[in-house]
Amino acid sequence: MDLGILSIITGITFLLVFLNLLFAFTKSQEKVNYWAGLVILLFILVLMSWWMEDLALQWVLIEATTLFGALLISMSRNEKSIEVAWKFLLLNSFGLSLAFIGIIIVSFGIHSQVTTNGNEIIGQINSHQNRLVETGMWLAIFGYSAKLGLFPNHFWVSDTYAESPSQISSVISCLFPATVGIALRAFIKMDYQFTNPHFSSASGLLILGVVTMFYSLWTLNQTNDIRRMTAQIALFHSGALAIFIFLNPPDEVFYYTLSASVTVKALLFSAMGIFRIDAGTRELKEVKPEEGLNKWSTSLYIFSLGMAFVIPFSPFFVADLLLLKVGFGIEKFWIIFVPILGLVFFLVALNKLLPLLNIKSREFLPQHNRTLRIRMMLTFLILILALAIGAYGVYNLSNGGFSNAQ
Repeated sequence: MDLGILSIITGITFLLVFLNLLFAFTKSQEKVNYWAGLVILLFILVLMSWWMEDLALQWVLIEATTLFGALLISMSRNEKSIEVAWKFLLLNSFGLSLAFIGIIIVSFGIHSQVTTNGNEIIGQINSHQNRLVETGMWLAIFGYSAKLGLFPNHFWVSDTYAESPSQISSVISCLFPATVGIALRAFIKMDYQFTNPHFSSASGLLILGVVTMFYSLWTLNQTNDIRRMTAQIALFHSGALAIFIFLNPPDEVFYYTLSASVTVKALLFSAMGIFRIDAGTRELKEVKPEEGLNKWSTSLYIFSLGMAFVIPFSPFFVADLLLLKVGFGIEKFWIIFVPILGLVFFLVALNKLLPLLNIKSREFLPQHNRTLRIRMMLTFLILILALAIGAYGVYNLSNGGFSNAQ
C-alpha cells in the first residue's frame, strides 16, 4: 500500500461521511449546505498536505486545516460548541507554532543549503548533526504531537469529539491523525539518522504516546458518556499511532496503518451518532430500558468497538500484528504491551456497553426513522470498506506479504 492508495481509501471514506452530513444532519437547525463547501475544502487541504514534500508548505496547509476545523466544530452555533472550537484552535495553533519554529531551525541548521524540502534535509542530516538541528527536531515533533492530541496537549480531544456533530467528529478523527502522522514521519526519519548521546526526539514521541494511552484508559473508566467514551477510543489510538511512528516502519506498513485509522474511526463515530440519536441520550445510565433500543444501532456500535481493537478481520487487528512484527524485528520486545493494553481498553469499554443488549428491541422511533436509516446505510458501507481493508491485510500476511515489515 502506498500514499496513492491511502488517498483513494480516504476519498471514499470521506464521501460516505460527507453524504451522511448532507442527508442526515440533526445536530442543529443550521442549514448544512452552507457548511458543505468548507468541509470539502478541509478535505482538499488535507490531501494536499499529504503530498507536499516542502515541510514549510505542508505546515501552512496543516495550519489552515486547524482554522477550518475550528469553524466546523462551532457549526452547532451554541455557547458550548464555540467554547470548544476556541480551545481546539488555541491548543492546536500553539503546538503548530512550535512545529513551525522547529522546521525553520532544522532548515537553518543545515548550513550548506538552507532548505525546507523534507527529502533534501533527510539526505543531508548525516553531515549536519548539531545542537541546532537537534533542537529543531524536538520542537517540530513536540509541536505536531499537540495536533495529534498527545499528552500534555490532549485536552482538546475529548471536548471536540463530544460536542461536535458526529459527522464532523468523523471527519476530524479520520483525517487529522493521518495528516500529523505523515508530517511527523519526516522528522522521525531525521532522528533515526541522528547519532548523538542525548535523549532522542523520537523517544520523546514514544513517551508521549504511552502516557496518552494510559490517560485515555483511565478517563474511559471514569465516564458513561457515549460521546466521551468514543473520544477516548480515538485518543487511545492516537497514542498507539505515535508508538507506531516511533518504530519508523516501512512505507507499506505505515500507509496500511493510516488506512486502518481513517476507515475505522469514521465507522466508530458514525455508529456512535446513530446509537446516541436512537437512545435519546448520551449518558448510558440515562437510557430507559422500558422504552427499548433498536438492536441494529446497539449492535453496530458494539461491533465498531470490536473493529477498533480485537475483531480478526479488522484493519486495526492487522495493524497490531504488523506492530509486533516491526517491533520484534528490531528487538523491541516491549512492544507487545500495546495490543495487551488495547485488549484491556476494549474489555473496560465492553463492560459498560454489554448491559445494553439486555434492553428490549424496537424499531427506530418515527421522528428519527428516515435519518437513522440513511445513516445506517452509509455506515454499513464504511464497515464494508473497513472489512475489505482488514481482509486485504490478513490475506497479505497469510501469503507472506508485508515481509519487509521487519
